[in-house]
Amino acid sequence: MWLPDFLLPETSVGFGPVSKVVGGGVGVLLIAMASMALLPVQSGASAMTLAEVSSDWHQQVSDQATQLSAACDKAGQISVSDDVASDADVTAASKTLADVVTDSCAFGTLHKMQQAVFGEVKGSWTQDSVTELLNQGAAATTNLTNATGDLSNAISKAQSASDQAKLATALQQFGTQSTGVANLVQQAQDVLTDGTPLDPTTATNLKTEINTCNDALAADQTSLDALTAAVVVLQGCSTDLPNLTTALVASQEAYKQSRPTATKTTAAPAPPPAQTVQPQPPVQTQPSPPPTTNPVGRPPVVGQASVYVDNVTSITIQVYVTDPDHRGYSVCLFNGVRIAGQASKAGSQMVTASIAVSPTEARDPRAAFC
Repeated sequence: MWLPDFLLPETSVGFGPVSKVVGGGVGVLLIAMASMALLPVQSGASAMTLAEVSSDWHQQVSDQATQLSAACDKAGQISVSDDVASDADVTAASKTLADVVTDSCAFGTLHKMQQAVFGEVKGSWTQDSVTELLNQGAAATTNLTNATGDLSNAISKAQSASDQAKLATALQQFGTQSTGVANLVQQAQDVLTDGTPLDPTTATNLKTEINTCNDALAADQTSLDALTAAVVVLQGCSTDLPNLTTALVASQEAYKQSRPTATKTTAAPAPPPAQTVQPQPPVQTQPSPPPTTNPVGRPPVVGQASVYVDNVTSITIQVYVTDPDHRGYSVCLFNGVRIAGQASKAGSQMVTASIAVSPTEARDPRAAFC
């Protein structure tokens, strides 16, 4: 799958990871939120922040930024499975969404709006400049929502086509197996009525196997899972039915030989002791384990820590951690050398911790596995 530079685990400008691809390296596209990593902007001493100019303007921009942030987060929840990742429409929609995320989220419009909200940009704010910023946020939200929807639709169509192809293959395999097994079942049922076995378990074992095979022959042919399981059972029937039928025939013959034959003149000599033919136990066919797309595993990766909220006397530090295998991790957050908190998590997500600071203390957010 095509990946722009901003989707790599770490970017050259110091932001944390904003996306990853998992599932054999081509599957799942996750847009992670690194939108709070703000870059300070130098300005003149006489310039003012948006909040200082107008609390109403500040609230409008903050509300629009919240909507855009939610759209970025929703885009991050889309996943692409390996079996549809190479579909042309999915690939194109994935690239489009990646481009829109670049323009709209942590490195684009959302970043610009959050700089204004958090006072990182100072200047001569006017109604026109605020309106322009709000319009940019609304357009970015719309573009991101549309791109997310387009990728979801492409994935759904590709997945449906993939499922139909798998079902057609399973139906073909089921048809091949069921024809032969149906004939074996009929032969086995005929043998059951041919006579009495010396060892009753030979008949019991064959009846049990017939029931198992008939259940598989009646599998739901509209369900991929049902057909896949039935094919495995029918493969076992192809081997087990002939073995159990042969054992029953031998046991019936042994029973016949064990019965003495009488005549009107002299008693016939007793036949030699009959040898009981023990049936062979059914050969249990174990289904093959499902293929794994990640046999070696991948370790978690911690991104670039950033200050999420600064309340002058305390700060909240955040970092995005990717956990491709969902095996869990423990991450520590610091301000300089002072630990802000430790969290044990599993799965890719944003981790936060708060720490008390003085107004003049340096803000030095850090994160590491611990």
